[in-house]
Amino acid sequence: MSKEENKSEYGNEHETINETVTGNKAEKSAKRKRTAKKGKWSIQEVKRLYRETIKGKITVSVLALVIISLSLLGIISSCLNNSSTNSTLKRNMNATARVAAERVEWEITSYKNLAEDLGMTARLAKDEASVEEKKAIIDERVKVNELVMGEILDSSGTGLFTGENCADAAYFQAAMQGQSYVSEPIISEDQSSLEIRIAAPLWEGGIHGTEVVGVIFLVPDEEFLNDIMVAINVSANGSAYMLDSEGNVIAHKNDELVKTKDNSIRDAQTNSKLKPVAKLEKKMIAGETGFGTYRYGGVKKIMAYTPIENSNNWSIAITAPISDFNTETVVGMVVTILIVLISIIVAVFMVKKLADNIGTPIYQCAERLSALADGDLHSEVPSISSQDETLILANATQDIVSDMKKIIGDVDYILGEMSENNFGVHSRARDSYIGDFKGILEAVRKIKYSLTDTINHIKESSEQVGLGSTQLADGAQSLAEGATDQAASVQELLATVNDVAEQVQRNTENALSMNKKTMEIGEQANASSAYIAEMTKAMGKISDASMQISNIIQTIEEIADQTNLLSLNASIEAARAGEAGRGFAVVAGEIGHLANQCTDAVEDTRKLIQAALSEVESGNRIAAEMADVLQGVIDGMDEIVKAVDAVTENSNEQNVSMQQVNDAIEIISEVVQTNSAAAEQTSATSQELSAQAVELNDMIDKFRLGDEEEVNAGQTAEPGEAEE
Repeated sequence: MSKEENKSEYGNEHETINETVTGNKAEKSAKRKRTAKKGKWSIQEVKRLYRETIKGKITVSVLALVIISLSLLGIISSCLNNSSTNSTLKRNMNATARVAAERVEWEITSYKNLAEDLGMTARLAKDEASVEEKKAIIDERVKVNELVMGEILDSSGTGLFTGENCADAAYFQAAMQGQSYVSEPIISEDQSSLEIRIAAPLWEGGIHGTEVVGVIFLVPDEEFLNDIMVAINVSANGSAYMLDSEGNVIAHKNDELVKTKDNSIRDAQTNSKLKPVAKLEKKMIAGETGFGTYRYGGVKKIMAYTPIENSNNWSIAITAPISDFNTETVVGMVVTILIVLISIIVAVFMVKKLADNIGTPIYQCAERLSALADGDLHSEVPSISSQDETLILANATQDIVSDMKKIIGDVDYILGEMSENNFGVHSRARDSYIGDFKGILEAVRKIKYSLTDTINHIKESSEQVGLGSTQLADGAQSLAEGATDQAASVQELLATVNDVAEQVQRNTENALSMNKKTMEIGEQANASSAYIAEMTKAMGKISDASMQISNIIQTIEEIADQTNLLSLNASIEAARAGEAGRGFAVVAGEIGHLANQCTDAVEDTRKLIQAALSEVESGNRIAAEMADVLQGVIDGMDEIVKAVDAVTENSNEQNVSMQQVNDAIEIISEVVQTNSAAAEQTSATSQELSAQAVELNDMIDKFRLGDEEEVNAGQTAEPGEAEE
């Protein structure tokens, strides 16, 4: 490739890199401008802003602290206010209920005392006093105490003034027992009004503790209990009522409930809405004092109740909608909420201002440093007017940008000059390389001097290459001539080796034929050895059979001996028998004769068998000797076979070796021919190399290099000293 093509390719690659870097910078810059543009934030960018930036973290953290603190303060304040209001309301309601009960008790006690005082009036107990006189006394007391009427009942329960018979009335029976009594509201005979009768015993002679001769009862104003209930005003919509021991309403501002004897406990059995009220009224008639809440008609109400002492298990309850009392509490909670909201709004503005004062300068400096990281050295550094740490940050950013601009500009200048083949260039901003930036100047300086030194060495090497290429061309020519002679010698050697290889091949074939015949003879000898072994086994079997026959003959001899003994015994017995045993003696003699013949035959047979055994033993010995001799022959044949195998193997190896030698010589021949061609090519290449060395020297002469002394001094000097 020519110099012009290299330069063109380098220029195109350099332009491509510049375009890529410029494109990346432009893309990052555009992205940063789009991000910084107000009113264009996406939801993800806003989340990232408040999650990742200092401004967002300060805003979120401080606002969270303020909102949580104020919210907790508002909630706790509202809860405490509500709790305090409920506690105060409970105490006030209970106190009001007690006061109302005491007032009712006082009223009843007053009427009881009046009735008891009349019961101890002597003139009313005397029979001598006329009815008119007694009525005058009663009317005078009634008028003074603003009562409705008064009456005297005799011991049979008949009224002196009206003739009414009240013998079955509870108040009459109680008074006749010496006790004062206040009756529940009683409907009048004309069903038009209610009346409460307060009865006391009429003592004989007007002396307390004597015999009861009658009953005095007074009838106060029918509305006196209802008036007490009306007078109890705990709130605008509050009310009070009284129950008797059975849960009937006996006093209420609505006298219809009294007339109809309204009973929530009884009505709750059919009306589930009355169950909360009935639950509290059950506690009332049980004589308990307490406080409770219930919901009736969609309205939440509170109730305080307490028993009325010195009555017939009466109790009084005070009720009121809870909304009559918690208005101020609700207003207070609303005010608290408004204060909290206003405080949060103020805190938002203050926190936003604080975050802007801290986060915005940091963000601007971070953006400028980010732009610097993208290669922007010319944009202005943001101006900060605060006097806190953000001013220090802005000044540091200004210093960083300024120093980086100087350093990068200086490096760009040095590398630009070096790219124009000027290696005698020096730094123009040496004082900017401070701290860790000294390494940059040192690295650039080392690069410059290293390249200078390398180019000098290349120049020296090119001269040496030019000189060596000439010598190489001469040597290559001589090598080509010698390679041609060597190729002819190798051809002659190759022919001689081929003849030797043919002779070795014939020897190998003869050895293989001899090996085959020897192996056949060995196989025949092995077969003969097997036959002799079988014959030896047969002779052994004959010997064993002869031994068995010898044993049988011995047995026959024993039988013959026994037969002779029996024959002798038979002869003796026959002799003893005399004439009667003569025939038996003849038989015994014959038997003895046969036994003797048998003995003789056995003796002859033994001799023959012993002779046969001797011959068999001799045959075994001869067979064994013959087997040993034949085994020696076989062993010799095996050695001959092994020797022939070794000869065959050696012949094969010689054949293979000769073939390898033949191949090697052919390779040598090819190598020699290749070397000859390479020598010629080397000669041509060396001539071309000499021309390239001349051209390389011309190219190196275009570089402007520093003096050799300057290069050596720069390589040993400290950073910055060489630039001086």
